[in-house]
Amino acid sequence: MTQRILALLILTLFIWSCSLAPAAKDIDIVTRADWGWVALTDTIPTHEIKYITIHHGGEDFPKDKDVIKYLIGLQSWSRSDKNWIDNPYHYMIDLEGNIYEARPIEYPGDTNTDYDVRGHALICVMGNYENQILSETQFEKLALLTATLADKYDVPAELIKSHKDYTETLCPGEDLYRYLEDGSLLKRVAELRHKSQAL
Repeated sequence: MTQRILALLILTLFIWSCSLAPAAKDIDIVTRADWGWVALTDTIPTHEIKYITIHHGGEDFPKDKDVIKYLIGLQSWSRSDKNWIDNPYHYMIDLEGNIYEARPIEYPGDTNTDYDVRGHALICVMGNYENQILSETQFEKLALLTATLADKYDVPAELIKSHKDYTETLCPGEDLYRYLEDGSLLKRVAELRHKSQAL
């Protein structure tokens, strides 16, 4: 009888502990190798992630645009025209919500504006959200990626912001920024935190 009670108690505790553990959320990332990234030929001092900062591409992105060609072109332009070491962002999200690795996150990103990007994990949603509408899928993937990075680097909610929160710019565009302004993005990130799989 005692053994049966003990076994039942252990089973109850096991079930209870499982119910407390958050379910892992899948995060699929298109790796640099998958999209044809060209390895760095130069480096800059590394940094530690303390912030997560959301951008948009700032140019209209039609649905039929070839994302891979765009990424390769952005990398080439960043190096040849801007003299940056790589694409300016660490992660990029396309119109379908696919997430792509870009610049290795240990290196600070780049910007055409004047804020200090050291310590920032830069996420860019492809498109111009002054003109385009962020889809529900893009919103969810942005929240999931942000939550995953926030968990990995222990970034508090108050340090998850957008480009325009640091400098004079329209980025990340009116339609994307409204989700930061009304708190709905941070609310969704909070729901997903500690549930995402590690990058």
